[in-house]
Parts: sequence; C-alpha cells; structure tokens
Amino acid sequence: MPTNHYFNNYNAKYTEQRLVEDLIVESIKIMGVTCYYIPTTYNNPTDFIYGEDPLKKFTTAYPIELYPKDVMDYKGDKDFFSKFGLEIRNHITVVMSKRSFSQRVPVDPDYGRPKDGDLIYIPPLNGVGELYEIKFVNQDMDMAMLGRRVPYFYELELEKFKYSHETIDTGIPDIDIVQQKDAYAQRFTLTGVSGVFAIGETIFISPDITLANATTTGIIAAYDSATANLDINTIAGTFSVGNLARGATSNARGTIASTNIYEHAEYYADYDNKIINAEGTSIIDFSETNPFGNI
Repeated sequence: MPTNHYFNNYNAKYTEQRLVEDLIVESIKIMGVTCYYIPTTYNNPTDFIYGEDPLKKFTTAYPIELYPKDVMDYKGDKDFFSKFGLEIRNHITVVMSKRSFSQRVPVDPDYGRPKDGDLIYIPPLNGVGELYEIKFVNQDMDMAMLGRRVPYFYELELEKFKYSHETIDTGIPDIDIVQQKDAYAQRFTLTGVSGVFAIGETIFISPDITLANATTTGIIAAYDSATANLDINTIAGTFSVGNLARGATSNARGTIASTNIYEHAEYYADYDNKIINAEGTSIIDFSETNPFGNI
C-alpha cells in the first residue's frame, strides 16, 4: 500500500529535513571550533600538458565553525620516511555544515562545495594555530538521510599545509605569518636609512615615490636596524644596488648598498647554501664557456 502521506519523511516539502539540518548546525556550533576557510585563487590557468598547478594565491579568509572528529591524535602516515627523506603527513578530519558553508563562503560555481586544495586555519588549540590543506571532501556521510537531495554536512580530510612559495595575504597576521617565516628571502644591506622598516610591510622602488607606480616590490621578512640588513621575500622585479627603496606603511627609506643571495640567516644556518656555493666554485671553472662539457 502507499506510504502514509502524513508521515512521509522523504518528501522535501515537509520539515523533517530542516529539523535534522538545524540539529547538525547547532551541534557543530556548540561542540565545534571557529576556524577560517581560505579559498584558492590562481594567477594562471592550470597547465594541462605538464599536469602542473600554477602558483596559488590565498587572499581572503572566511570565519566558519568546524567540528574536529580527531581529537586524540593525528591520522595518516604521520612521520613517513621515503626515498626523499622524512615527510610529515599528519591528517585530521573535520565536519562542516553545508548551510554554514553556503552562508559564509562565496561558492565556486564549478564546485558548489569546499574545494580540494583550499586551506583551513585552525586557531590555537594547544598554543599553536595551524594551516591545513583540504585533500578530500566526503559528501556522502549522511547516506541520503530522509531523502535529502544535498548533503547536510561535509566531512573534510585535511593534511598539514606545506608552504611552497604560495602568496598568502589574507589580512590576518596569524595566517599571513606563514609566508613571512617560510618564503625564501634575499638579504640586502642599506645605506642612508631614514626611519624604521616594519616587518611584513611592502617595500618598493618607484620613479615617482608612489606604490601605485612601483617597478619593484617585495615583502620585508626581517630587518636589523643595527646592521641595516634587510631580508625581502616575494620579490617582483629587481632591487638593484644604488636604488632607493621605501616602506609602504612606515615610509622608511634607504639606498641599497649591496646584496648577497646566500646570506639569508635561516637558509645559511639550516641548509649550508653559502658553503655549498663556495665549494662548488672551487671545483667548477665558470670562466669556461661550457664548464660541464668538452665544447
């Protein structure tokens, strides 16, 4: 016999589906954590010939509540030894309400859901906030509960984000500091310095002293006022010796006196790149036209 139309839970026009969704949203708000969803933008279209992604940009962050399913320990391979050395593959799983995502985050029309490759920033739970990358979006955990047409929630599998020179400029210091700490920086020595440069500000060279017409820009990663050493990353253009560089917010300025791409303190201490360069120069004669062949 036909089902009782007074109790047809699989009919979308009735309120049972809305009730289930309300309970899920409320549960996440009570037991969850306020995080930031950081969607990906691209400079260029994907290279389908070589299968490569272009350089990613992360310029906006949207607050949203998530429920962490893994609270005892990380999942995944964790500390993984491969032929490339030690890799940290820490995974966690979180639950996100579809309604909250639709309300808080501008939905990509090509996906209509959280997208693989986007980032999620989880504020400090144990003293340190962390960035995670979405690796997989599971939309079928509720198994069409009450005949729903769209999922009530998404289960996101996240992996610790590995910075690889992406542009991160969301305006939230706790997130943007990842680029400041991990991006490769070139060290410059200044002369005739006026003012104090601010870490994280844009430094530029411009013919008319305005950022809008700058020919060269970068982000200040570190500044030592005693030695006038300035570390700059995310460089666009060329900071040449003799050019006058200005800070966009501090209005500090100084003339570039010298530069050494091997002098960045962090990379010199951890990776011995200056030592390797010195040893290589003593072995390979770069005055030859072709130091690696017989021609």
